[in-house]
Amino acid sequence: MKVENINPFIESVMETFDSMLNCRVKVGKPAVTKDDEDADDIIGVIGLTGTARGIVAIRLPIKTAVTSIGRLVGVEFKEIDSSIIDGVGEMINIIAGNAKVKFEGQKISLSLPTVVRGNMYKLNNLTGAVFLTLPFSSELGDFDLLVSFKSSDEAVGKKEEAHAGAHR
Repeated sequence: MKVENINPFIESVMETFDSMLNCRVKVGKPAVTKDDEDADDIIGVIGLTGTARGIVAIRLPIKTAVTSIGRLVGVEFKEIDSSIIDGVGEMINIIAGNAKVKFEGQKISLSLPTVVRGNMYKLNNLTGAVFLTLPFSSELGDFDLLVSFKSSDEAVGKKEEAHAGAHR
């Protein structure tokens, strides 16, 4: 995973929270993980294909999801309902869409967002890839951005190696 492929997502999170939620966020120290931890959180996931393929997810603890989406839509929520779920999906869509624009010279397509809740779901990374977990803190609560992807060059190189190895 190249740092120039991660920075657009960090910038997009900061811009999205600043402009849409009137909230500044601070990014913490990134950590590499093999897969998502079990947690009772709301997770918005979106896939990327093209010159980079992978997964980007935002993982919000319930309290952070309720306060963030409440501020986004101008409603005070007391519990998780379909508005919160839809809001988290829209949030990851906005973050990924804004990041996509920052990938100069690369062709990237986004999937539709998916939102899951609870510890019965676990994000699995791409074969041979890891998640880079970027912790964020804000007045609305802490949350994580998880990024796992490979550039198409890396994927093509692995296929060519495997193909060449099969013919030896």
